[in-house]
Amino acid sequence: MEPVEYLRSIARRWLVVILLGALGAGAGLAYATSLPLLYRATSSVFVSSPRGETTSELVQGFTFTEKLVQSYAQLATMPAVLQPVIDDLQLDTTPSALASSVSASTPLDTVIIEVTVVNRSSEQSARIANAITRSLATTGQDLAPEGPAGTPSITLETVSTAQPPSRPFSPNTTLIVITGLLVGLGLGVAYAVLRDMLDTRVRDEKDLERVTDAPLLGKVGQKGRKDPAGIAMRVMPRSTIAEAYRRIQANLEFIDVDHRPRTIVVTSAVTRDGKSTTSVNLALALAERSSRVLLIDADLRRPSIADICGVEGDVGLTTVLVGAISPEEAIVPCGDSLSVLSAGALPPNPGQLLGSEAMRTLLGTLSARFDYIVIDSPPLLSATDALGLSHLADGAIVVARYRATRRAQLKDTIESLENVNARVLGIVLNFVKERKTPAYYGMENVPAADPATPATPAAEADQVPTAPAIPNGRRAAKVTEKTRSR
Repeated sequence: MEPVEYLRSIARRWLVVILLGALGAGAGLAYATSLPLLYRATSSVFVSSPRGETTSELVQGFTFTEKLVQSYAQLATMPAVLQPVIDDLQLDTTPSALASSVSASTPLDTVIIEVTVVNRSSEQSARIANAITRSLATTGQDLAPEGPAGTPSITLETVSTAQPPSRPFSPNTTLIVITGLLVGLGLGVAYAVLRDMLDTRVRDEKDLERVTDAPLLGKVGQKGRKDPAGIAMRVMPRSTIAEAYRRIQANLEFIDVDHRPRTIVVTSAVTRDGKSTTSVNLALALAERSSRVLLIDADLRRPSIADICGVEGDVGLTTVLVGAISPEEAIVPCGDSLSVLSAGALPPNPGQLLGSEAMRTLLGTLSARFDYIVIDSPPLLSATDALGLSHLADGAIVVARYRATRRAQLKDTIESLENVNARVLGIVLNFVKERKTPAYYGMENVPAADPATPATPAAEADQVPTAPAIPNGRRAAKVTEKTRSR
């Protein structure tokens, strides 16, 4: 992923990032509230040697004291010092337990011992710290070697008494809350980035470029409520979705000007990618440019074109291939410019039937009669029927569903087509959820006008020419969602 893609991932899931940050801050506040209040008091002891009448003796005495001060600091946490404190203050504890709340340190290049006590009570922490310094001075002088006159060679004097602290030093609620906030935000950012890194579903051109060099022919948006069947070219011919199919048709015309594809197979990786509705809408878009367009339902496992177009499907492609009837008898009109060859009866061997010599001969015969042939075929990862058809046709269009089709699935589909020397014309990204933009004049998502209702002159002037309504009394709007997703 590029740096800008990381930012886009975070921007797409900004709400999750903020929520995790708020949860982290809340967890930090709850944790800080659960901790006990601790107070810290410090008293200091000065260690000195009373010996020395000359400068040399004073230097020797200071050096001697400096070497012993670390030992006296360790002595402050030992039972010899702490037990008298417990007895004096009548504490309900033991020397080892009290030692865990006491620390002694010596600042660098000094002979001062700082005794720090941590306790839940402000006054108690100061009393214990002062008591320890007094006990340390007494014990330290008792343990110090005697001088020439029998006096201690080391003296300890309290130079700073501990005062009850006014506020606790722990917990640091502000620091804990900020830490929880940062941790929560970090987890949110990590979730947003890892979600996109591990999510292999196709979303945009970048994902397609990772899989194939085939061009993106177009993006088709989600169907509207007024078009439950998804046949936007019929129901909503002036919608942005209908324009998306017209854009796909225009891209096909210019994809290879010298060898313009005329026989096109439409397939997908898996089911529910919308290949059948793409086939119908693409055929309708081509029918606006040409008067001879044929739509063939070659999905002999789950045919749907007959239901979508509202034609009888008992007789169709399989009937022609077995020689029962001629193509002219099986092909039915669906408007003035579009003809439909439905699937017919479902055969037990659809793959062999579609890859037969009879299918090759039929396509050759139909290519001489029609300007464009659009063939709806089964998903490639579910059945290999489309491979033979793609090899016979001028090329194949692969339909991928936005945020549903995996990159691995799309890659396997394209590699399967390339292995049989089939030409991949491009990819259609279906069901894309895009931001709404202001509609251009005349491009509103309105259903087609009822032919029985006379139009006003103004309406006739703005009306976009569309293919006639579907015959045989069936309406595409009644097609179920299951048919829409095939």
